[in-house]
Amino acid sequence: MIRKAALLTLLTALLASPAGMAGTAVAAPPPGRAAAAAPADPLLVSEITPEVVRVATAPITVSGSFSGTPGSSVRVAVRYSRGRPFASRAEMAAYLSEQGYATTNWSTRVQATPLDQSGKLPFRFTVTPGELGMPRPGVYPFEIEVTDAATGQRLGIERTFLTYAPKGEQIPKVKLAVALPIVDRPHRADDATFMDDDLSASLASGRLASLLQTAQDTGDGVTWFVDPALLDDVRVLSSGTRSVRGTRKNADPAAGQWLNGLRSALTDKTVVATPYADPDVAALVHHGLDKQAAASIQRGASLASELLGRQIHGTTAWPAGGKIDRDAVDELAMSGVTSVLLSGDALPPRATGQDTGQDVPQNGQPVAPPPAQTTPDAAARLDTVADNPLTALLADPTLSEVLGGNVSAPGAAMLARQRFLAETAMIAFEQQTQQTGQFGQTGQTGQGTTAKTATRTVIAAPESHLWTPDPAFVSSLLQAASSAPWLRMTSLESVKPGRAGVPRGDLTYTEHDRQAELSRSYLATVRKLERKADAVATVTEEHTDVFHTAILRLASASWRDDGKRALSFAGQVQKAIDGRIDDVSVLDTPRAVAGSNGQVPVSVANNLDKDIQIKIRVTSASKSRLTIDAPGGVYVTPTTRILSGRSQLVNVPVIVRNEGGDASISVQLLTDGDEKYGSAVRVVVRATGYTGIALVIVGAAVVIMLAAVVMRILRRRSRKAFPFDGPNDEESPPGDRQGAVPADRTQSP
Repeated sequence: MIRKAALLTLLTALLASPAGMAGTAVAAPPPGRAAAAAPADPLLVSEITPEVVRVATAPITVSGSFSGTPGSSVRVAVRYSRGRPFASRAEMAAYLSEQGYATTNWSTRVQATPLDQSGKLPFRFTVTPGELGMPRPGVYPFEIEVTDAATGQRLGIERTFLTYAPKGEQIPKVKLAVALPIVDRPHRADDATFMDDDLSASLASGRLASLLQTAQDTGDGVTWFVDPALLDDVRVLSSGTRSVRGTRKNADPAAGQWLNGLRSALTDKTVVATPYADPDVAALVHHGLDKQAAASIQRGASLASELLGRQIHGTTAWPAGGKIDRDAVDELAMSGVTSVLLSGDALPPRATGQDTGQDVPQNGQPVAPPPAQTTPDAAARLDTVADNPLTALLADPTLSEVLGGNVSAPGAAMLARQRFLAETAMIAFEQQTQQTGQFGQTGQTGQGTTAKTATRTVIAAPESHLWTPDPAFVSSLLQAASSAPWLRMTSLESVKPGRAGVPRGDLTYTEHDRQAELSRSYLATVRKLERKADAVATVTEEHTDVFHTAILRLASASWRDDGKRALSFAGQVQKAIDGRIDDVSVLDTPRAVAGSNGQVPVSVANNLDKDIQIKIRVTSASKSRLTIDAPGGVYVTPTTRILSGRSQLVNVPVIVRNEGGDASISVQLLTDGDEKYGSAVRVVVRATGYTGIALVIVGAAVVIMLAAVVMRILRRRSRKAFPFDGPNDEESPPGDRQGAVPADRTQSP
């Protein structure tokens, strides 16, 4: 049992010992803690100065610390490759990933030293370019390794680069353009409703505060891509009370300060407006929302100019993820875009025979190996359906990753800065190699001026538009780049395709890229809301795009990874649209009509604050009892004006069938362009079969009237045969009245 326990203890110790993989030591998690949390890197390299070595005899200072078991002894050494700089950027990548490139020399700089009681060992030492074997300009590997003094086991390692650019050595220049985005996800659904209070927090001390600080700290060599939808949200936040999901809140003065600070920071700097709300252009085009993509481009430039107080163009697009396909490129070109910023791997160099890396025998003799692949220029031409081609601005993937990466870990910013400088220096040395065949050589002397080459341009841009910058890191990186002898900062708009650029293949847009787009079902919802919003806009006498920007916000590319939030925004927009549509309503109180034909009154009320122009279409929903007396059974009014706050009555001609009964008619409001406005309303019509009864009554009345006339005639005729009275008492003597027979009244006297 004792031997088993000892063996188990030894095995546990071996498993708990750190493994040196790219400078990261992995230890077993303590009891009671989850194993998911990554342990802190035990090796911290906090300083390597100078970042660019300019003098062969100048010392290179390295400092840092190592954390481990208190009292254990460790050694600190440097590893390098004497006299052998990297031949390509591909070798640099292989070196960092331990895939096929290894250092050949090493030297112990700190001998076996025990860690202190806290388990730390700070170290500091110097080396010179001569000691490291740097005979000529180039980028060299440089490793700091910590090993166990007793066993020699690696406990930690950090790989980085040393760039050697001696003074007096002419190194080809590289133009560097940097693009940085000031973009955020939308915070308003409809224009009047904020869906959260996250914007205030971000402006005060979050991501947007860091973006403002970065803009204030950087110089004129950066091109800023600004989303006007963000600026608009900030303006509304600062200008007055707002609704946050139904709760009224006061204006945020800090939002106004942020907006003013950004205006000041971007003064005299190159600014490009993104399309409004930074839309997912590819998804819009693929799902038939081309009009919306074009509208976002137009709205973006005009609103950015208004909010920043100077002319801002939107002729350069930056698609989400740096990827796009031909259909989307054509839409951008037709919408006035002249250049598009993409990831470099979106338009890769075309493969040639020299790119295979194989030595093909010719006449039985092997040929020399092909030269190392060089970094292509950052601009290329894209043919489109428009009259003029588009300029593809291609950001270097590696530089972009370094620029937009997370440097929050101790020492990460310094190492990222050194890699950025080394990568750009390697691009410069690639140009020199093309002319001389070896770094640092011009002609036969290795000194003097190099032959003239076309100045290459590279672009660096964060991979994500929603990046969170470290202002100090970005500022220091750009300052280091500005002072590097091989770099010259330039604006993005100055980058143009060269005459002898590297041939490139077609745009790459994979199935993975399509899967990353906004989903088909979600965009179907957006399309439905867009049609309803168009109806709201066109029904008023003066067309007003009340929900235009709300629909554009729903197409933001920021919803790609936030579908649940996107649906909640869409639901709020639909609620707002439906509420405005309901302000124009059909009164659905029951109506009555008597007889075989007649008119049914239909009333429409306009409760909007504007006059409307509308049509009314009426059809029968009960044709067996009631039909519309119009061609095809459809009654449509001409375009009718209804004043604000008023109602309009329309009489619809109908025909009652089969002695009537309860029926219904369907009333649909239409815009002047015959688009449906709201849903159809059913109105109950009580059609009574009173026509037959009315005829009976009228017939009986006629018979009675005729009978009365006949009776009167008969009465008159009967009176003709009745004898008249004699002369009156005054004309005849009394003796003559009796027995006298009167003369006929028709006879003359």
